[in-house]
Formats: sequence, structure tokens, C-alpha cells
Amino acid sequence: MAKWKIYLFGAGKQGKYWLRYLKSWGVKPEGFIDNSNALQGGVCEELPVYGADRLKSVVFDYIFITCRDEQVIYSQLLGLGIAARKIIAGYHSIRNYLFYHAVDGYSSTKRILRNPPQTCRKVLFDLQNGMVLGGVEAWSYELAGVLRKQGIEGAYLTIDNTLETSIDKTYPAYKFRYNECAEERERIDLCVRAIAKNLPCTIICNFPQYIFWSACIAKAQYPELVRIIAVQHNDDQPYYEAYSLWQEYLDRCMVISSLMKDKQLSYGMSRGKMMCLDWVIPCDKHLERTWSEGNVPLRIGYAGRVTVTQKRADLLMEAALRLRELGIEFCLSVAGTGAYSEMLSQKVQENRLEKCIKIMGYIDRKNIPDFWRGQDIMVSCSEWEGHSISQAEAMAAGAVPVITDVSGARDDVIDGCNGFVVPVGDLNRLVDRICYLDQNRDMLKCMGIRAHDTIYERQMHGNQAAFWDNLLKEVWVS
Repeated sequence: MAKWKIYLFGAGKQGKYWLRYLKSWGVKPEGFIDNSNALQGGVCEELPVYGADRLKSVVFDYIFITCRDEQVIYSQLLGLGIAARKIIAGYHSIRNYLFYHAVDGYSSTKRILRNPPQTCRKVLFDLQNGMVLGGVEAWSYELAGVLRKQGIEGAYLTIDNTLETSIDKTYPAYKFRYNECAEERERIDLCVRAIAKNLPCTIICNFPQYIFWSACIAKAQYPELVRIIAVQHNDDQPYYEAYSLWQEYLDRCMVISSLMKDKQLSYGMSRGKMMCLDWVIPCDKHLERTWSEGNVPLRIGYAGRVTVTQKRADLLMEAALRLRELGIEFCLSVAGTGAYSEMLSQKVQENRLEKCIKIMGYIDRKNIPDFWRGQDIMVSCSEWEGHSISQAEAMAAGAVPVITDVSGARDDVIDGCNGFVVPVGDLNRLVDRICYLDQNRDMLKCMGIRAHDTIYERQMHGNQAAFWDNLLKEVWVS
């Protein structure tokens, strides 16, 4: 491994932790940087401690922020004229850069199987978050079913998540016992070993975490036997950062919205490796359904993870309370489970909204089209997305989307034509658009038909089986 020079900003408890961690991977920093005059000029864990001015006169590759006040230190370093690309902060980012720079040394000394078995090409799915109920997992299971019908063998790479809620049997699963690993290197070893037992293979990486890092390390060990297709499911910095840093190991980088494509390119991803991935959504040519008319309560639907983080399910309750105050008669059906489910049920009772909000829990995938055909409006308060599958499924069934302006929203929704897009966090605007549709019931049918037609026209030209067959062949000859 070529020597790379790094400094750690922060010689306290966190700094000492990261120093031990880096040493376990064979990396020795040049020293600590700290703002404490009492520590400057001294030694911490056998490393010298310097003031920040040191960085003006030395050459280094990165500085890892290893203290609590990350934003303050980040601003300080920028003020010293240090390039943003050299400043690494946060649990995920530090590991991302560490594993990347350690991969050469790791692969040259840790080839787990000298002569790995070679069978027919398999497809391995990265399910880093476990076999849980989520859009990424649902998409993976659906794709696995398509590939299995084509006679392609495969496996799921997953972890010992105790919250398993959506186990799929299409392919066998390698469940990594992360909780039993004494060191994080063992997590990498477990995954690389599983990959080596399934060579040659194409790995579909869904998350920029341990299984992704392991896949890249496996490719460094077995470059002729591993192909990697990284899928960017979310408009989140760790994806952009990890995929562009590791792009030399990627055969393709798939994005699911035009916004994400532009941002990934801005992070330095090779345009030749990028492809756009459209969701394949069941959509009948002729839409057969009805919408609420007259004084019938407006039917509003939400389907997805019931969480505050990202999905902002707590705002569903706030929206319901405002609609009630405005005298709007409605029924909000919430399909899905998550960390906020119990609290949401409790708040429904506390606010006596049992007749207005129906907590439906998990709905089987095959019943999702029927769920959406029973809704006038699809609502989403998300703070960020990749390209919401739920959004497309609802539109395919004629439900009018009233959603926040996240990645993928405007790829489907033309504001005021086939739905409404409101600024993230603007609950007043979201409620206002729902009220508009309540007061103009004829628009429900008009916009619902347009929403359906948008998805149908896109789907009629799509062939998922052919797309993936061509892609899997392409990455082995490119």
C-alpha cells in the first residue's frame, strides 16, 4: 500500500479511538492537530500534537476530524485555505476513505481463497440493512424473481438484523453475524469470503456500506471474476461520496433520477459508467376506478416506512389535525410499519382521530395496486428520497400525488398537471393543495388519469428482463 499522509484533528477521546482503529488497518497518521494550547507541542499516544497552523506548511492527503465540533472545525479548516476534498468528517466518511486506501495492502496479503470455485455466473444482492420492509428490498426481491425465471443463480448478502420483516426465499441468503465480530475487519472478511464462494459473480450494491466496501475489495482480489453494479437509491451524500471514490472498481453506476445523475457527475463519476434505471411498475392500459365525489370524505393514502427520519411520518398527524381544523372530511390510510408506528397510533387515539386515520400496518406487495386504487390522493412528506417507488405505484393506480420536492419527484410529477409538488417541510402548502383538491373534486379524476398515463407511457416501452439480461452480459465484455 502506498503511504498516504493524514492528520487527526482532535487529540481527545475520539481522536484516540480513531488512532487505534487506523493502526489496526496498518495506517499510522502523521500526528494530531488540536486547538488546545495545553496539548500543542506535546505527545498523545506516541504521536506529536500540533496547532492548526501546522497544516499551512506541510503536505498531506487528508485531515480526519476526530472531535465533536465537526462543523466548527470544518469551517476553521476551510478558513485556513485547505481544500474541502481533503477534509474528512463523520463515521461513514472516515471508514470510506480508510478502506479505499487500505484495499491494495489488504488484497495483496489477504486473498481469502487462492483457488476459488468457479461455477456459472451468479448475481449477488447487497441487503446491508437486513431483510426488512423497504423500497430497496422490495425492488431487489422483484428483480431476483425476474432473474430467477431466466435461469440465473444468485444469493442475498445480508446481516443479522433482528427486525426482519420481509424475508424472501427466491435466493439463499448469506447472513453475516456482524454482532459477533470482535473487529470490523472481520465484517469485511465474512463478506469477501461469501463472495469468493460464489465466483464468478455480479454484485448489485444497494448501499455504500460494508457489503459495498467488501465487494470492491473482492474485486481487487479477483478482478477477472467480479463485476459490480452500484445502484444509487437515495439522494444522500454518502452515496455520491462512496461511489465516486471507488469508481475504478465499479462497472456501472445506476441512478434513479435525473437530479441524482447530475449530482453524481458533479462528484466526478465517469459519465461512461452511468446509466439511468427506471422502476418497473405494474400499470394497466385502461384505468378502471372511481374518485370521491360530493360530500364523501376525501381518501388520502400513505404507503412506506413509518419513520420520522427521512419519511417525516410525524407530519402526517400534523396535516390531519390541520385538515380537521379546516373542516375537511377525510380518511387517511397509513400502510407500512416503522419506528414511529406505535407513536402514531397513540397520537391518533389522543387526538380522537380514529375515524379519520386508519393504521393498516404491513400490506403485501401484491395488494398495493388495490390499496392505491382506493385512494384519491397519495401524500408524502419526505425530506429526501431517491426516486420513490410508492409515488409511481400510486400514480399508476390514478391516485393524485401531493408530495415534497425531493429527488425523483419532478421526474414523474408535473406540478398542477398530474399532481402537486411542494417545498420540503412546507406543511402549509401541502395542506393547501389537499384542500384545493377537496374543493375541486372534478380535478381528482382529471389529474388522476394524467398521473396514470404518465406511468403507463413510460412502462409500455420497458422490459425489465431484457434490460437486465443485456446489462449483465455487457458488464462481462466491457
